[in-house]
Amino acid sequence: MNYIALATICLWASGVYAAPAEPKYLMADGLPKCPTDADQAGECIKLIMNELIPRLRLGDPELGIEPYDPFVIDRLSFQYSSGAVNGKISVRNVKLYGFAEHKIKDVNVKVKGDKVKLRTVSEIPKMNILGDYKAELQVNSLQLKPKGTFNLTLSDVENRVIMDGEIYTKDGLRFLRLKDIEANPTVRDLVIKANGIFADPELDELALSVANNYWRDIYGIILPETRQSWAPVMLRLINEALQHVPIDQFIQLSK
Repeated sequence: MNYIALATICLWASGVYAAPAEPKYLMADGLPKCPTDADQAGECIKLIMNELIPRLRLGDPELGIEPYDPFVIDRLSFQYSSGAVNGKISVRNVKLYGFAEHKIKDVNVKVKGDKVKLRTVSEIPKMNILGDYKAELQVNSLQLKPKGTFNLTLSDVENRVIMDGEIYTKDGLRFLRLKDIEANPTVRDLVIKANGIFADPELDELALSVANNYWRDIYGIILPETRQSWAPVMLRLINEALQHVPIDQFIQLSK
């Protein structure tokens, strides 16, 4: 579940992943200039983000922007420890579909000197997440090593994000670098499909039935418990993206 938060926030930075050989920056061609007063800039930033998300869906080779629908995660691992369950879970070849329909509902920005705090609310009507997984888990005295494929369908995903960052200057331009992220995605409905949980297919079906009936409880536990694994990855990916986005092309922040 943690890849929901990871992918959604990375998209905020317009899906930039690989840096080109020469410095290339995302310019504000055809986009509005936002008010210099940060308190009034939220609506303008929302409009820009909602314009860029579909525009960059297929990527931009000159900027090193890869297509992001599907959004691809090659590999992600995290440690999990809660109550009687402990272990490591890894996912590979993960594809997330639905980001082209990603809409920003609200943006709030506060600036104090070179410090910036951003709050965003966004929604995706439907997401599909599929890939491979393997795990080494201990449930009380029982050791499990499940391995297989998974397919998740999420409906009405809303993501509330708080980001703290700082403004810095490079090549005579100002950029934003994030220092911390707090994400709180909520989901109206979730359908889980997977195999390889148990060697016995009937036990697989039983486990999936339990997971689909109690997914809200599972989700509420997994997201905060795994934050120490996905939050640093999230920060790295977004900051790699933001180094291509000069702030003054979109909004003139107060000095």
